[in-house]
Amino acid sequence: MLRLLLSVLAAFLFVASPARAQSDTVAADDPGLLVLAPDRGFLGNEKTRDVMADFREHTSNVGLAFATYEETTSNLNEGLSQIDTENGVVVLPLFLSTHHTLYQSAREAMPTVENGVQWAAPLGTNYLAEEILFDRVEALSEQPDEEALVVVGYGATDAAGADSIQADLQASAERAAEKYGLAGSGQVVVQYARNASEKASRAAMGTATKTVKAAAGEHERVIVVPYNLGMEYTSMMSSWSWMSRPLGSIDGVVANGEAVLPHRNVERWLRRTATTYRPLSPDDVGVIAVPHGSEYNWNETMRTGLDPLTDDYTIAEAFSMVDPVVVERAVRQLEQEGFKAAVMVRIFSMESSFQEKSHYILGLRDTFGRSIMGESFPERIRTHLQMTTLGGLEADPHFAKGLLDRAQAISENPSDETVILLAHGTGSDEENAHWMENLRTIADTMQAHGGDAFRDIKVHTWREDWPEKRKETIPEIQQMVRDASEDGTALVIPARTTSQGRASEYLEGLDYRYGKGFAPHPQFEAWMRKQIETGIDRLQAAPQSEAETVQTASSTE
Repeated sequence: MLRLLLSVLAAFLFVASPARAQSDTVAADDPGLLVLAPDRGFLGNEKTRDVMADFREHTSNVGLAFATYEETTSNLNEGLSQIDTENGVVVLPLFLSTHHTLYQSAREAMPTVENGVQWAAPLGTNYLAEEILFDRVEALSEQPDEEALVVVGYGATDAAGADSIQADLQASAERAAEKYGLAGSGQVVVQYARNASEKASRAAMGTATKTVKAAAGEHERVIVVPYNLGMEYTSMMSSWSWMSRPLGSIDGVVANGEAVLPHRNVERWLRRTATTYRPLSPDDVGVIAVPHGSEYNWNETMRTGLDPLTDDYTIAEAFSMVDPVVVERAVRQLEQEGFKAAVMVRIFSMESSFQEKSHYILGLRDTFGRSIMGESFPERIRTHLQMTTLGGLEADPHFAKGLLDRAQAISENPSDETVILLAHGTGSDEENAHWMENLRTIADTMQAHGGDAFRDIKVHTWREDWPEKRKETIPEIQQMVRDASEDGTALVIPARTTSQGRASEYLEGLDYRYGKGFAPHPQFEAWMRKQIETGIDRLQAAPQSEAETVQTASSTE
């Protein structure tokens, strides 16, 4: 419901460049895209075609090939005939595991293409697939303290293949159980494919049934989810219907048969992966600006700093500590504007600030290692946009030059003035030491660019959000100001992304002149441009290392 409201009601905290027109024509250097799907019988294949119809509305030069149990080579040739292969082919495998028997047979049967065939990682390796599993579990879970989870994979023909598929799905099953607080950790069982021997299939079904029975013996409810793209001739003749029959006699089994399709995340994955493998224009990339955010005047000051960038970039604002709800608003805005990718710039003093959380909510990492404010599993943003994120001022020369300008703006007699750079700081002694080292580097850069005219440049951190820490830092900083004021002037410069912080409160009654933070300033604009252009370069780089380029020895018929 929350995602629906965000999509329908999102109001634009949005600074946009002129409207963009999207073209569906094939770019001269675009490789052809071949979606490879397992044969699932009539109804299952129709669901695949439904997804393809949605995909083709946004993406051109796309073919579809079904990997079947008898005629995969001819089906691959048919799919290739649907696309222009002059610039090679990228295969988008609509599989949960590379160990599915049909995936492996298709890899072996792929015909030769003059400019090569690249194989993208399959759907199952992407966070968007795992989010489908999360949705299925969430729909069934009612009493997590009394529930276990069993995930059903599909596509093996022997024990080795089943073990490999199980291993591919295990981490997602465990994360699903953990996310929803289930009493039992997630388990995976594997149904065998249609071409497996009857004996092997029956044995696998028996093993799966025993696993569910064992879970039911320990928990009041066992959630069973078919996390697969198994056979689905009709609603009554399907892999799930065959699985559900023996499960029907087990007390406590909770299931509804909802598998991977239909789900919008499959189309999102297709579009996102297609963008990864095709040349990306800078005009296809939007920007999400994520500063901390605060009250009205702080926000407006930061907006003023971002304004000059809007002549060259479309910027969606997400002022927050990387709040998924706020960031999702910005993502939806860029989607609506027709962008294919986005650079999320984290405008914080430290690169590490919210870095892990950013990567997690954007689907750039599988796990979120530490709980912040109770967020063990912050909501991930489901999007077709190809994403990257970077940021953190650290000791960047642009930051140093901007702060030097702030000091010079309030200077009257530099030789009598001591500049005191004051940053927010952090609770961790190790991280705060890194912050202090950054400040010393900034001071060195300032001195190298004219700051040596000042009597001295000193640095410190407030550590203001940690009462026990600031009991020590505030008196130390107060003494620094007193010392500088004895026979000269203290110039207090907030080493912050914008505004001034709380020095006026902590230094009340002392003699000093007070400067401003970084933004708005031409050096802030230059820093932002550097981040954005670096992000665009990343997005335009070669596909992820998980992809590989292969050329099979098979010949095209």
